[in-house]
Amino acid sequence: MPMRLEHVVHESENSNGHASIMKNSKANGATSGFLNDPAIHDADYFGSSKLEATRLIIQALHELGYATAAAALEQESMCSIESADVAAFRASVLNGRWAESERLLTEFELKAGTDVVTLKFLIRQQKFLELLEQRDLVSALSVLREQLSVLDYDTRQLHRLSSLMMCASADDLREQAEWTGVEGDSRIELLRELQKYISPAVMIPEHRLATLLDQARQYQVLKCTYHNFDGPISLYTDHVCDRDQFPSISSHVLTDHTGEVWFVAFSNDGTKLASASKDLSVIIWDVATFKSIRVFHGHTDAVTSLAWSPDDTTLITCGLDHTVKLWDVQECVCLLTVPFGQPVTSCAWMQSGDEFLTGCLDIEKPITLWSIHGTTIHQWTDFRVFDLALTPDGKKIVAVCQDDKIRIYNRSDYKLTAEIQLQARMTSVSISKDSKYALVNISAKEVHLWDIDKIQLVRKCVGQQQSEFIIRSCFGGMADNFIVSGSEDASIYVWKKEDASLIEVLSGHTKGVNSVAWNPTNKYMFASASDDNTIRIWTNNA
Repeated sequence: MPMRLEHVVHESENSNGHASIMKNSKANGATSGFLNDPAIHDADYFGSSKLEATRLIIQALHELGYATAAAALEQESMCSIESADVAAFRASVLNGRWAESERLLTEFELKAGTDVVTLKFLIRQQKFLELLEQRDLVSALSVLREQLSVLDYDTRQLHRLSSLMMCASADDLREQAEWTGVEGDSRIELLRELQKYISPAVMIPEHRLATLLDQARQYQVLKCTYHNFDGPISLYTDHVCDRDQFPSISSHVLTDHTGEVWFVAFSNDGTKLASASKDLSVIIWDVATFKSIRVFHGHTDAVTSLAWSPDDTTLITCGLDHTVKLWDVQECVCLLTVPFGQPVTSCAWMQSGDEFLTGCLDIEKPITLWSIHGTTIHQWTDFRVFDLALTPDGKKIVAVCQDDKIRIYNRSDYKLTAEIQLQARMTSVSISKDSKYALVNISAKEVHLWDIDKIQLVRKCVGQQQSEFIIRSCFGGMADNFIVSGSEDASIYVWKKEDASLIEVLSGHTKGVNSVAWNPTNKYMFASASDDNTIRIWTNNA
């Protein structure tokens, strides 16, 4: 019988291409017939504004160091990258002419919802900090009282600025304010911050063409069904990965287990694979040959799950025999056995390698943090755990529980930070490499993708069969582009993470697939474990 549940009871501003460059005709700049002639202004460049395209190319030429070519294009197109007033504003900020900066700013078209008070506060804050840096405390105090306070803006920041008056030196000021000073890039940073509020038609954001090209590459990656490629993506052609980039071929079948295989996991260095079975054993496989190199015996009932230590020298195994065991992988010796009152369902190592977590059906200790010597460090109570995982950044513990709740805890203080009630039984959880997402298998034949920072359901993957048994899923491929899950119908289901579209249903096993694991160092390899007593290795090569 397979393991039943009861066994473990752009940022892209949408600017108007026809917007005026400045609020008034003076600012609109007179140097360019291209800007003033409506017919030319409205000219089309394959669906985009010819004016916008030209200005972006001029900006890119300057950024690439082709000043002569940029000047030639400006002359031929009669299109300037920015008006004289914008150039004057840029110079006034970079040279610390604050009154001129404020005056010019009021003439520009700002983004919708922008309050000019915000911009004045930023400019006067810079003025205040520079006076403090010069140790001109009298003038700095005057700016604080007569120019910043009167704006009645951001009281908390105003109090923080007031406290900086107590800094003992310019170095102390820069450290306390987290500010680079006049000799640093603080004025450049101020200009960038101010530009966020100014209409992009007035002041084109930095590196805008490069940003658009990067967005185009990202879009092509998102639309590439089998994207599993980490090389450079050319701008010359549309990017498409062939299906042979995906590991859809069963290259090895491992048959040493004599019972159902319930769990598989690759070592962190990708050189070994561990499998846990109903036959009471754990086998370590050499990934280079896929030959068995270690067999652990010691559990008296089925082994439910396992976890590799960060340095791959130690293995934790959990069993229906109500125990957790720690094993020396090299010596094949049991280092520690911890007894429980109920089946132990899951385990995870802390980043340090000297502590580990266990998940259990024992309501008195559903989650326990242990030292490797078997000492309890912290214990949670009053629920039962089907599965748990630690985020790779070590900050969060995520548990799926028998009461149909996802519980998320802070690792630092052990406090509950989120509790999510679902309406269906959950069986497993796994975390993305970037620690942002959790995959949760649901007995209602779904795999849910959760954003665990925002506590938001992002996607639902459907198609796999799951109702009464423990089925596990994982992320895989380049940048965790794929979601892979076992299924009770003996197939392996693969979805694209971006849109939850089903892209593969892989056949090979003859009974239900319980667990899948992607090799962390080989984006072209994953393993699957089945009730047919076998493990299959999937690659993109026969």
